[in-house]
Amino acid sequence: MKRLNTCCFIGSCTEDRLSLFGEERPFLNNTELVIEESILYLIECFSVTNFLSGMDIGFEQYAAEVVLKKKKDYPQITLEGVLPYETHSVNWTEAQRDKYYSIMEKSDREIMMQCHYTWDCMTRRNLYMINQSKHIVFFNEGTGEVDRLILFSKAKGRNIIVINSEKEFNKGLIKNFLH
Repeated sequence: MKRLNTCCFIGSCTEDRLSLFGEERPFLNNTELVIEESILYLIECFSVTNFLSGMDIGFEQYAAEVVLKKKKDYPQITLEGVLPYETHSVNWTEAQRDKYYSIMEKSDREIMMQCHYTWDCMTRRNLYMINQSKHIVFFNEGTGEVDRLILFSKAKGRNIIVINSEKEFNKGLIKNFLH
């Protein structure tokens, strides 16, 4: 995999991330549009062909679904699911697991970071994806964790797109830090 042609999606891991991506949320349509525009921009302007998703509930799965839809128009693109540990989805609802397995079934590759949960497994997954990517699309709900990852990514010279949540909407829906 060539890092220059790779983009990853990272969202924060707060409890209310589920409500931001519920079907009844009008913000969902704006987010889908921004994700789609970001993916098209990366494909057409930066020749990105490989996308990594941490496959967490919410933004990461949603972005993975948009990539899968775009594969019809851009058959050269690939999707890789980067899983923090083997039983990551075991405590999810049946519907959440069904969605997860449906996306993973259509993905081109699965990367399992480790077999068992550890306190730092999510951070390890995120750092792996950042290190494998030249381009990173962050979903920011105003959490310190995403802010730290953005600073780390900037220090590594990555191209960054930040999509702000509804809570952060007054700061603008999208911020580009592309070099």
